[in-house]
Amino acid sequence: MSDPLDVHRNLDHCMQHIQGAREAMAHDMLDAAMRLGAAQMMLASASYVVRKHAAAQVQRGNGTGPGEGG
Repeated sequence: MSDPLDVHRNLDHCMQHIQGAREAMAHDMLDAAMRLGAAQMMLASASYVVRKHAAAQVQRGNGTGPGEGG
């Protein structure tokens, strides 16, 4: 996952897993837990990429740091 399109795709898959978990929860808690675990890993991966990208922009001087205004 290296670009915004990959992040969006990952988040879409995450939302599908969360929706599937919601539907499965009434019938199969193990399946729901597995789906939520997969969603958790996808969110962690997307979060890492977004933070890494933001840090790279700040280091290049393309963004503003906290409290520097916009």
